[in-house]
Amino acid sequence: MLQRKYFGALGVAALSVALAACSNTATPTAAKPVASNSSTASSPASPSPTPQAALLTKTQLTSALLSLSQMPAGWSTDSDTSSGNKTFCDYHQPHKARIQVSRTFQKGGGLTATFATVGIRQYASASDAAESFTAMEKALETCHQETYQGSVLKYSPMSVDKLGDRSLGVRIDNDGTTVLQQFTLDGPTLINAGTGGLTNAEADTATKLLRDQVDRYEAAARK
Repeated sequence: MLQRKYFGALGVAALSVALAACSNTATPTAAKPVASNSSTASSPASPSPTPQAALLTKTQLTSALLSLSQMPAGWSTDSDTSSGNKTFCDYHQPHKARIQVSRTFQKGGGLTATFATVGIRQYASASDAAESFTAMEKALETCHQETYQGSVLKYSPMSVDKLGDRSLGVRIDNDGTTVLQQFTLDGPTLINAGTGGLTNAEADTATKLLRDQVDRYEAAARK
């Protein structure tokens, strides 16, 4: 991804955590209606903007991902979409996502290379997704730094658009590499978008990608 030789081990560590985030998956299930009155057990979630959303198949979720034609000019697809299972400070996930799909893009090369990712993680229910989001949110309240693969990763809260039910952002800094990740809880899914690079992480691009990805997911979920 992103001609990673230019990032070195430290940059790869930051990218790996950003791509994984909260990524464990279980066996996909068939589509079925989602209850509209689900809420998190630890803290109530706001009403879902997609109350009629259904659990989608992996094919449907993949189709809902942003495509290259919907990216700004200058981007190309990146074949490396592996994310692994690393999470922020290895926090405990109360539920595993049933289906996870993602797409990665890159722009430029060498030291000016930039990457962008979008992803959708679908849980068994809106309440499972809300509890998983809350767990990540609480982990980031105390997880400000960790060592991963010999690299020190620093995490900082980041402001984000108020999309879906709840949203949060995190900045990951690591030896000159900056990764900006944004997450939105939307019904039974966690939607993420992020950018990263050595010289430019493109915060505006990350914000636009998240907004566009949420719109595409909600359109697919209402069909």
